[in-house]
Amino acid sequence: MKRKLILWSGLLALAGAALVLGGCVEIPIHEATRTLTGRFDVTGAVDLDVFTSNGRVTVRGVEGQTSVEVVATLRSRGDSLIEAANRAARIVVQMVHDGNHVVLRYDASAHPWDVHRYSGVDFDITVPSTVDAEVRTSNGRVEVSEVIGIFDLDTSNGTIEASDAVGELAASTSNGTIAIDRFEGILDLATSNGRITMENITGVVDARTSNGRISFSGMLVDGSDHRMVTSNGRIDLALRSDASLIIEARTSNASISTDLPLIGDTEGKEWSAVLNPPATGTLTLVTSNGGIEILGIL
Repeated sequence: MKRKLILWSGLLALAGAALVLGGCVEIPIHEATRTLTGRFDVTGAVDLDVFTSNGRVTVRGVEGQTSVEVVATLRSRGDSLIEAANRAARIVVQMVHDGNHVVLRYDASAHPWDVHRYSGVDFDITVPSTVDAEVRTSNGRVEVSEVIGIFDLDTSNGTIEASDAVGELAASTSNGTIAIDRFEGILDLATSNGRITMENITGVVDARTSNGRISFSGMLVDGSDHRMVTSNGRIDLALRSDASLIIEARTSNASISTDLPLIGDTEGKEWSAVLNPPATGTLTLVTSNGGIEILGIL
């Protein structure tokens, strides 16, 4: 299929605001926005790539949908409405459609300095429920829901959320939280200065953070290796009581507790025990300056 490069222009909306700090009025900062839309027909599983900066990205699956539908919000600031609108008008967004592959891109570095510094682009996307997605942004949140596939999500200074999903998910951020709810598959999660929350999970988990709490509820797949590591934060687990795992837990300056019938060394700040032996999969829990609690659920 012939590749189609679509550069969109759209609706311009203007808004102004004055910033007041400590009783002193700073130079007013005005914001202008443009809204761009795109619709791309597909015939099967979608391969979606999204690259932006200073912007939010949401991807939502819709059962039975046969297109990728995009709403892009282009934002820029200035010391006047005219200056902000001029910058917003110079933002270029690329939407490339080639078969089932869709690429959405805002390349800030390719823009003039003032546009680069004061602008950002949000993408709101609906897709067929089967999709592989790579998302890269900064200073913005990433949300994925109601999808099946392989997902590679990356941001900084922003939250990552995924819900009602099946497949493989790699999520990385800094100075932001990661929240996963109702997920089945493989999770590879990493952040710093942020908590990781996993609820209603069935799968394999590798979760790492610093200066943040980790919490988990659900089923860790037998025969696989799982890891949850943090510092300066608690680790709280609610595990299916019929799971079969070798549990290695270690903390400092805190305690470890459980209501599960573990067999092995369960004294002090370093445990090595088994839940429902014989077990071949492992669960490694490591923290410092935080407790570890392992509770059982039906």
